[in-house]
Amino acid sequence: MKSFQSKVYIFLGVFVLSIAALLVFRTGVLSTPKHIKGIEEIGVSFDDFKIPEGVKVVGIGEATHGNAEFQEVKLEMLQKLVKEGTCHAIAFEMSPAEAAMYNDAIHVSEGDLTELIGGTDYPLYDTAQMVNLLTWMREYNLTHDEAESVNIYGVDMQTGIRAAEYLRDFGARHEGLYTEEETNTLNVLINEFDHSHPEARDFFYDLSVKLDSYDDVNFKNAAIIATSLVQWLDAPSYEKNANNYSIHRDTCMAENLMAYYNIEKSRGYSQILITAHNGHVMKYDTSKIDDVNMGVKINELFEGSYYCVGTEFYNTCVNVHTAGTYDDEYERANHDYCSDDLLAYQAQYFDGGRYCLDFASVDKTHKKVYNIIHRLNWTGMAGEGYSSNWEVYKSYRARMIATDHYDAMIYYYETSPIDPIHY
Repeated sequence: MKSFQSKVYIFLGVFVLSIAALLVFRTGVLSTPKHIKGIEEIGVSFDDFKIPEGVKVVGIGEATHGNAEFQEVKLEMLQKLVKEGTCHAIAFEMSPAEAAMYNDAIHVSEGDLTELIGGTDYPLYDTAQMVNLLTWMREYNLTHDEAESVNIYGVDMQTGIRAAEYLRDFGARHEGLYTEEETNTLNVLINEFDHSHPEARDFFYDLSVKLDSYDDVNFKNAAIIATSLVQWLDAPSYEKNANNYSIHRDTCMAENLMAYYNIEKSRGYSQILITAHNGHVMKYDTSKIDDVNMGVKINELFEGSYYCVGTEFYNTCVNVHTAGTYDDEYERANHDYCSDDLLAYQAQYFDGGRYCLDFASVDKTHKKVYNIIHRLNWTGMAGEGYSSNWEVYKSYRARMIATDHYDAMIYYYETSPIDPIHY
């Protein structure tokens, strides 16, 4: 009997130790980050950070949607690329219609940009950082002619009635653009947007073809907005298959970016900036992973001429939407986390607690850093929709090989939360 009890105790002991070892491995609680000698020799400031020549698309990611620094760097990257003269447009992970409203506003002197931001479908863009970006773009446009103006676009097919309303208003601003029948159909579709209308897809498709036939940037932008409604209507059910829906969404975003790139190319610019969550902009080897995201599709469509820059934190206080709260119960809250990313830890040794690392510049003479970026490592990867799993499983992080997904990274030691203006 005692022998049996001993075996049980041994089994339980081994089981507990195994679980403890697994938790230590998964959470990294025993890791002790240290300063990497020589990191200052390969890390550079943002001002000294260079985008390779000939790149058609520059991606700037967000480790989270809810940190101010990741929003601020969008403006910094746009300013850098505009200064170089090859890029005069930034595309966002937002609906083409909403971005078109912003684009209209930054080309005129009147209009309260803070109030405009308050009507956003995306509370995470209802921030002082976004107002600052639009303000800079407006001020730039007011001191440059139309050919040199900077544009803001949206690529997300998660659109809806706002896109249809924009098309209606666009027609009203261009007398004679729509036939009486087109105007009546559009009004019916808007008034009965929650109803099933089998003809809606063909209507918006035909409208996109018509608008695209005009040799005018604004008309071609409206054509993409009509296309986004076709994409929205074609989307698989999220409830039935979330994975298929995500693939459709990311594929559409890449295709919309290509359409906007063609607009910019017609204006004389050979580059466009795209910004979205790291999970959308990052690349990977599709021979290892069956699914595709926006970054993979962009890299395919632009035949490898895509330079992807991720962002990363060591310590963060992030503002996140609380999962399951909508409409009148909508709720956001701040949460504190650590990524345990050793390279992000190094940012404290740089001015401003930030540095940039171009992975192509790191060779085996920098053995420590080279090994880190070429092996599995923890990285911050927090989406919208906080749940208690973030605490239990540390699911605000992902384990990946950095060089498989990014061409460069901007590391922050600490990042602060956004503070939505109207929420």
